[in-house]
Amino acid sequence: MFPAGACLCVLCGLPAAGKSRLAQVLRDRAQSRGWETLLVTYDELILARDWRESEWKQQRKTVVMCLERFLRHTHTETTEDIWTRFEQMHTHQQPDSQTHTQPLVILLDDNFYYQSMRHEIYQLARNNSLGFCQVFLRCELHVCLQRNQQRSQRVPDEVLQQMSVRMEPPDPTRNSWEQQSLTVDNTENITDAVVLKMMDMLGFALENPLRPIQDDSQQKEADRQICACSVVHQADQMCRRIISQTVTSARENQASSGVLKVLAKELNELKTGFLREFKKEVLHRVSVCPEEPVNTEKLLTDAARAFERDTHEIASKHGHL
Repeated sequence: MFPAGACLCVLCGLPAAGKSRLAQVLRDRAQSRGWETLLVTYDELILARDWRESEWKQQRKTVVMCLERFLRHTHTETTEDIWTRFEQMHTHQQPDSQTHTQPLVILLDDNFYYQSMRHEIYQLARNNSLGFCQVFLRCELHVCLQRNQQRSQRVPDEVLQQMSVRMEPPDPTRNSWEQQSLTVDNTENITDAVVLKMMDMLGFALENPLRPIQDDSQQKEADRQICACSVVHQADQMCRRIISQTVTSARENQASSGVLKVLAKELNELKTGFLREFKKEVLHRVSVCPEEPVNTEKLLTDAARAFERDTHEIASKHGHL
């Protein structure tokens, strides 16, 4: 498909963290090395609308399908708006004279705040024997909020704040598939030395394409674990908020320091056991219906109610609600 090699590079981070500017820097550097580039900007493919979560997820899946078609050179007849915009994006960036005789770097510009979103791109690279790498732009929330105010198309502040809470940065120590990742502090300008590290990582990805897995049973289990960890992470954040609210309420009700200490200890022990059982439930649901997407919103809503009930019982035992 790409005799000179190709790789997918995920650019992830909060809105206004500087991903689009970095993408242009990397494109210029890559082209100066003789590499071809394709910048896939999600915001230009998935137009801003009041999508329900299920519709938004489907739009993202459609983008991945467009990438798959492009990688496999299968240009089927379709009336999908996203595919039309994708072809226009490709045509605008890649003149007909380019035949991929040089290495191709595909830059994906999106927030990718859940690791499951990035893992989907990793799978695409692996299934098509491409290289894969990631750049995470770490930027303080207040800086992103300030930059966001200067944009012509601003993201609502509450959306940006929620995304900051949900952000799951790449974790190479935990996820083997995230080994080729680079975290960059983009509060200030990115130095040439850091850009050079990114280019070296791109070069390594081009020279070391992934291999498709023949027996996918191991990969399916890994996918289930990734899905469960993502949901459990959100549940953990939810539990922490409930515990914080409960302890704050007890403090306002004049609970002694000794009672607060015992209350916090028991609530954290409750959280540990609760999340352990919650993960088992998520893994069970994924295993029973592997082809059906997990209804994360319902799982978390039910979990919040159950944890609030258990927390209420513990607080009541100490005489503080």
